[in-house]
Amino acid sequence: MKISYLILAHKNPTQFHRLVEKLNGENVFFFVHVDKSADFTPFKEPFLNADNIFFLEDNQRRISPWSDITICEVTLTLFRETIKKFSSNNYCVLLSGQDYPIKSNDYILNFFKTNYGLNFISVNDITDIWPEWKDRFERYNFHLPNKRLNSGIYPVRDKRFFNLRNFKHAYHLSLNVGFGTTLDTIFKKKRQHPNYVIPKGGSTWWALPVETVMKILGFIKEHPDFLVYHKYSHVPDEIIFASIVNKLKDNNEIKETTTYTNWIKEDVELPVTFQKDDLPELLQAGNNYLFARKFDVSFDTEILNKLDINNSISQSN
Repeated sequence: MKISYLILAHKNPTQFHRLVEKLNGENVFFFVHVDKSADFTPFKEPFLNADNIFFLEDNQRRISPWSDITICEVTLTLFRETIKKFSSNNYCVLLSGQDYPIKSNDYILNFFKTNYGLNFISVNDITDIWPEWKDRFERYNFHLPNKRLNSGIYPVRDKRFFNLRNFKHAYHLSLNVGFGTTLDTIFKKKRQHPNYVIPKGGSTWWALPVETVMKILGFIKEHPDFLVYHKYSHVPDEIIFASIVNKLKDNNEIKETTTYTNWIKEDVELPVTFQKDDLPELLQAGNNYLFARKFDVSFDTEILNKLDINNSISQSN
């Protein structure tokens, strides 16, 4: 069995190098998108002679603003590149360049071998996880490069257009994308989710057998309007893949994501950026968590050193 890591990287090339080197091994492959806003060279240069690391070429790279549809489009491009190489007996694992393994490589390989065919992706009812789900799905949302900003409005054909909050959002949107784009958005039709799939939500980061990845591509090809609809969704990467997998697979074929994230800690920016004192939390995350998000070497490197030591001990036992 092979493992294909699909990595979305946008900062800290030395941290990206460390992630790849830590996960690298026999029958392990990497398919990488470096955001077009970042300098490509320092990410790619150390791996020029590697035969198992494939970077999307410059003409395939995109600027991927926070929570924008381009993240999903880039992921689909990575899908296509992966299945050119391997169309069976292969787990595809989507990671951020700021993720890191919390289990040893042997453990990860054995986990996927033992569970081959299962889809490790969070699939939740949207009303259970997002009180603001209508804003995510029914507004026209815009995500701007270099800004962690979501500007969204309801169109005039939606009765929610006529409230002070929406007028303020329209004014704010006009300042960022221009009056013409804002006016055009105001007169768009009311947004309605495609009725052939139940919207679900969950983590962006998952592990899927390549057979599921191929079925997702087939679904998108058959229903191109699904991506068109989600062009204006807020955080579509937390919606599109969960919704499609839920449509294609039975409940007993879907398990929780293998990437651990802490969204509940108080008085810090979420998700938590793990530090050295968080090691006990990561080690106790559970047997099904293979990776964690997120880490930042410009903030703390000791946590990665501690994880490496722990994983080395685990691998030698």
